[in-house]
Amino acid sequence: MRGPILLSLLPAVVLFSVFFAVPLVVLFGTAFTDWSGAQLAFVGLDNFARLAGDPVFVKVVGNTLFYLAASTLVQVPLGVAVGIVLATKVPGWRAFRTVLFIPFVISGAAYALIFSMFYNPRFGLLNNLLVPLGLPQRDWLYETGTARWAIAGTFVFILGFVIVVTMAEIASIPAELYEAAEVDGATGWQRETRITLPLLRNAIGTCVLVRLLADIGMFDLVFILTAGGPDDTTATLALYAYRAYLNGEWGHANAVGLVILLLGGALIVAVRRAFRVGERDR
Repeated sequence: MRGPILLSLLPAVVLFSVFFAVPLVVLFGTAFTDWSGAQLAFVGLDNFARLAGDPVFVKVVGNTLFYLAASTLVQVPLGVAVGIVLATKVPGWRAFRTVLFIPFVISGAAYALIFSMFYNPRFGLLNNLLVPLGLPQRDWLYETGTARWAIAGTFVFILGFVIVVTMAEIASIPAELYEAAEVDGATGWQRETRITLPLLRNAIGTCVLVRLLADIGMFDLVFILTAGGPDDTTATLALYAYRAYLNGEWGHANAVGLVILLLGGALIVAVRRAFRVGERDR
């Protein structure tokens, strides 16, 4: 009996080993080396000391944290608010849900091309809307004061995932709770803030976790729109590692990958503790 069970698990074990376990071991092992593909030499913590002393690395860490904050503080709260409104079955809620979900299934590359036209300094829609109002024409993606905000503006309004998770969680809340609150004279605002929001804790924590882990490795949007410029104002940790790979500094790049991995692990622990994800309400 154990033979067939082990045999059925074999494909999953092979796939997990090839695409996760082996790359992870290589990442850990080579992050402490000077590796250029042909040569490999152990250098201890030199790669990490070099990262700590590189002002560009400090800048890309700040940029990555900025994008993570944009996801957590704008995208998730906005998506939860829209999800709560749509869950009340307002007229046309199915159409709104579908329209708002479409951007979530568009690839990052296609999304970047759309926004490259939107932000175009000469014929982009944004300048065409703002200039008639008396505001100056700007190159949103290549001015240091606006570039990072312009990048964040491309993804913080992709609300589809958060909306769907929120609505699914609301659908599981017992209707008796709302009926009891209505009998007690609770207003709509009180029902949403004192029943719905507290019971969305797990869903909100899951959305925060998913968005943080998705955006910590952000690459395609930034690479296509600005390639990290101007003056590394929009560069991310993933783009920084990519540049190191192009320069043949594979060990240095894997040290950046290890930093991303550790940062992601710390975020998982922090979010799980903050939202008590997976725990039942007492």
